[in-house]
Amino acid sequence: MRHLVIMRHSPESCPGRPENEAVHPCFNKMQDLLDKHGVATVGKWADPPAHVSYIVLDAPNAHVIQEAIMESGLFLYTTTEVRPVLSMD
Repeated sequence: MRHLVIMRHSPESCPGRPENEAVHPCFNKMQDLLDKHGVATVGKWADPPAHVSYIVLDAPNAHVIQEAIMESGLFLYTTTEVRPVLSMD
């Protein structure tokens, strides 16, 4: 099932700020965890001025995605929504 992941962060916690490099390993770890659980990335998009990222994942359930966000440490830097979505085609 496909899930839309909406990740928001504040300007202060933005991964693009030079003093915020600590968040970068969290993104790498999250990808490793998703790969480990067989979750496929369909696409990724960013809206830098809004400090929002959108990721579409093909996962067995939202729990796997939530676990990856928690275990990776990304929850310390972002507010995240995970929503199951269906194609309108």
